[in-house]
Amino acid sequence: MFVGFIAATLLMRFYYSNGGSRRWLCGWVQTAGWPVCALAMLIVYFKASSSSSDSPGHHHLLAPFSFKLVAAFASIGCLIALDNFLYSWGMSYLPASTAGLLTSSQLAFNSLFALFLLRKSIGPYVWNSIVLVSSSAVLLGLHSSSDELPGVSREQTGHGYVMTITAAGLYGLILSLTELVFAKVLGRKSTLLVLQMQTSTALVATIVSTVGMAINNDFEAIHVEAAVFKAGSLAYFVTLLCSTLAWQAAFLGTMGVIFLSSSLLAGVILTVVIPVGAVFAYIFFHDAFGGLKVMALLLSCWGFVSYVYGGYVESSAAPPAIPDNKEEHEEYVSSV
Repeated sequence: MFVGFIAATLLMRFYYSNGGSRRWLCGWVQTAGWPVCALAMLIVYFKASSSSSDSPGHHHLLAPFSFKLVAAFASIGCLIALDNFLYSWGMSYLPASTAGLLTSSQLAFNSLFALFLLRKSIGPYVWNSIVLVSSSAVLLGLHSSSDELPGVSREQTGHGYVMTITAAGLYGLILSLTELVFAKVLGRKSTLLVLQMQTSTALVATIVSTVGMAINNDFEAIHVEAAVFKAGSLAYFVTLLCSTLAWQAAFLGTMGVIFLSSSLLAGVILTVVIPVGAVFAYIFFHDAFGGLKVMALLLSCWGFVSYVYGGYVESSAAPPAIPDNKEEHEEYVSSV
């Protein structure tokens, strides 16, 4: 998740800074690597099936495709396609460090969606984190005039802020919905379900993005864009390929965190990634990193620390959960 998000963000910034301009293509790249997850899913599935007789207490089967599950995959996949397009649009107008810091606002949206959709209680430390992270995004938005890329107007920079924050809010919803599907539809019996979730939603998102590319004539423009790419046509296609793999690593890691813990933790980890990514953007692309951006970065880090400390306080005060399953209950008793 760390490596994927940082690498993918920097590669997208490299694409735009060298003359790339196809937003639907950038959205398509973010999910087009689903065959890699599908291949991994098949390998793990057949390997688990062949060894299932040796471990009767474990289930390594995929979830059967019901109407409810297909509807969940289709809905989340369409939202992912829209979110990827909005994020690509925002990135085309903003420095990588600024877009990364604005993306940190997803933690606020994620927390609110977790409150209403997942019925999770939010303590004072988490609320403090929401306010701090949101304040950092607002601070950047109010001073966007000093953070414009060459050739990008102030109006376009403003559009970039709106699109990036909208994408962050939508991604917060996607994280909560993903956890809801794991809790209510898929279950948490096997990590194979993570690959099933990632493959299915990414497939739907890729189909939607492919339609968008066809309408926008992106397929015809790829070779033309590669020919005028500042770093060369080979670098153009290598950038797209590496971006595809990086985004799959990022999203698969996110699915795994949600499966093992919660969407809130996934949002927190993404918040940690953002300041690190901003530093790399400053190193590789020489993005401006003035006082306002440093202040926003500090607010974002402060919000993250508050969130982690709040989780530590709540976990320390809460009694250990006793499993309902008989076998897990016996393991729990023996461990105690």
